[in-house]
Amino acid sequence: MKSVINVSLAYLPTNVDSQRSQERLLLEIANLRQEVERLKTEKIDLEILLETITEHADEIEVQWRASSREVHRLCRELALANHELKDLAHSDGLTGLANRRRFDEYLEMQWRRMICTCQPLSLILADVDCFKRYNDIYGHQAGDECLKKVSQTIRTVVKRSPDLVARYGGEEVAIVLPNTDGESAFCIAQSVCKAISNLRLPHLGSTVSPYVTMSLGVASCIPKPDEDATKLVAKADIALYQAKDAGRDRAILSVKTV
Repeated sequence: MKSVINVSLAYLPTNVDSQRSQERLLLEIANLRQEVERLKTEKIDLEILLETITEHADEIEVQWRASSREVHRLCRELALANHELKDLAHSDGLTGLANRRRFDEYLEMQWRRMICTCQPLSLILADVDCFKRYNDIYGHQAGDECLKKVSQTIRTVVKRSPDLVARYGGEEVAIVLPNTDGESAFCIAQSVCKAISNLRLPHLGSTVSPYVTMSLGVASCIPKPDEDATKLVAKADIALYQAKDAGRDRAILSVKTV
């Protein structure tokens, strides 16, 4: 009987330790489960936060892109408005050609450029023949329409991008031809003269033809640093009056050097 009791006592600490180990294990498992649940909650919270941040970032990006597009649009509109304003400042309201201000600026610019390149610069001055009589017979509104058609026709002849067609004043048109010698400019002037005649615009008040015609004066030179563009204009103007004196409806090339 004594030995049995001793055996039971011998096993008692082992059972107690095992129970305690199980309790600690269960406690640790419970703690781990709580930690897992906490981590799951944090994960859900982080996912919600991440989703919120992503959505907010997307909204900011959309707003930024929209704002950026708006800024670019406004910049384009501003550039276009500036371009249109510049065109208006340099364009003749009736004919759509360059105006006198633009002509003066462009001729001076090309004069300086031709000095640097030692290339010829030519100028054509063209005038509608007997235009005052045209207005007297058909009225000023018809006269304006005539000038529009004449201007459009000249632009179809003078096509090179460096060339400038400008309303010089009243019924007079100026054509600036960079890198163009006298003979080439004279050929262009003859083409303009022919194109205007081919319009067949009736002109009962003309002393030259039953249709609208033009007289043209052509001058050319290689610009020099000690001279200015006014001499070229003066030579073209003299050639224009020579064309009128010779019977109008023609082009005259100034043969004098500038």
